[in-house]
Amino acid sequence: MIRKLLRFLKAYALLINPSKMGVFTEIADKTSFDHAFSISYSQCGEDLALLNIFNGRSEGSYIDIGAHHPSRFSVTRRLYDLGWNGVNIDANKDLIKNFQTSRPRDINICAAVGNLNQYELHIFTEPAISTTNLIWRDRFLSARNKILKTEIVRGVRLREILDMHFSCRDLDLLNIDIEGSDLEALTSGDFSNLSPERFPRWILLESTPPLNNVVETESIKYATSLGYQIYCVLPMSTILKYNSTKL
Repeated sequence: MIRKLLRFLKAYALLINPSKMGVFTEIADKTSFDHAFSISYSQCGEDLALLNIFNGRSEGSYIDIGAHHPSRFSVTRRLYDLGWNGVNIDANKDLIKNFQTSRPRDINICAAVGNLNQYELHIFTEPAISTTNLIWRDRFLSARNKILKTEIVRGVRLREILDMHFSCRDLDLLNIDIEGSDLEALTSGDFSNLSPERFPRWILLESTPPLNNVVETESIKYATSLGYQIYCVLPMSTILKYNSTKL
């Protein structure tokens, strides 16, 4: 009983911060606190699917390309809270700053992932849709989204990240969500010259259902050519598992 009371007082104290009130009000409106519920930070439940896959493991590793924010639309926030750590990468320097304070166990890198040394990043007023892909840029503009600014950002290859941070450590999850540039980021891993035991055990890539669209998505076709199998199709992404007897 005392423990429950202490947890309640701790939760109540958070409401003193006005920035928390909007979140509290939204949760109260939707649930009336009539039952416990699952918390998801990602857009379409990707983090809940991953929690199920990893069965609540208290340690693990990830690379989150297009990390965007430590909590908002985050696939890895729930894993981090469990005790995981890894590498967050985002090309928007204003966004990556948030990770420096919120994810002290992580390595946080400001760069665009791909095969080039630099990229032109189109930053929209909704930062989650910022992109280096011109086709996706024009698609967002046609939907009446507005570009805030365009910047030249440095490029880094996925293989460099793997060699620098995962040469002697297993990589459990590779998440790529960079608005139309998933395939280029994935190919920059140079997997043809990477030993299979260093492949990410799981990959999460952007996609849209139904299943026939998913299997024709270029990044997913490339991943399956490397030995990955489609494990779970979600509304905005697909989870793939590396097909290896070792794993």
